[in-house]
Amino acid sequence: MSTQCRFCGEAVRPDSMFCPSCGQLIGMPGNAVPPFPGGASSASSSPAAQQRASEPLAPVPLPAPLAPEPAEQVAPAAPAPQAAAPQAAAPQAAAPQAAAPQAPQPEPAPAPAPAIPAAVTLPDGQRLGLDQVLVFGRSPERGAAAHQGVPIRLDDPARAMSRVHLVLAPAAGAVIATDPGSANGTLLERDGVQYALVSGTPSALVTGDRLLLGDAVLHIV
Repeated sequence: MSTQCRFCGEAVRPDSMFCPSCGQLIGMPGNAVPPFPGGASSASSSPAAQQRASEPLAPVPLPAPLAPEPAEQVAPAAPAPQAAAPQAAAPQAAAPQAAAPQAPQPEPAPAPAPAIPAAVTLPDGQRLGLDQVLVFGRSPERGAAAHQGVPIRLDDPARAMSRVHLVLAPAAGAVIATDPGSANGTLLERDGVQYALVSGTPSALVTGDRLLLGDAVLHIV
């Protein structure tokens, strides 16, 4: 004898709990339909059950913390037997002598200041003192008056030198060279390296410098 599934109408055996066609549970007592998982609670639940569901649960007391177990006492190890003292005591090593305090290192002496040039040697070998203002050029007479100096005319066959090309003047503890604005400029050679003097900017000279004015060379001594 068979019966029908109440969900899909397929014939099932009376002792079957699940429908072989739709898989629904059909063997519950009273032919009750199982609730949908996660659905809302049935309205047929009793008020007492709803009241119990809304009542907050009583707090559950936490267990008391466990008392720490006493640490296991370890018996002290027996001292190791000391070696028998030798019959003849070994001579004690000499105590190291205290290191003598190091004397403070003297500070390096500052480099000596370069000597102030005293003279300039011209291309013809003439030497002039640098305790006065000297104005060099192809025709420096007019410019010397403006600089309140002594005009020094230099030979310039190639005409590479300006009329007022260079001014040498003593300063406070130095001798300075100034190119007042020559057409071809002035080179300062120091330790084999040449530098171009900036027009209108004084530059301090040291002994051994060379000044190149076109083809003429001045030696600072």
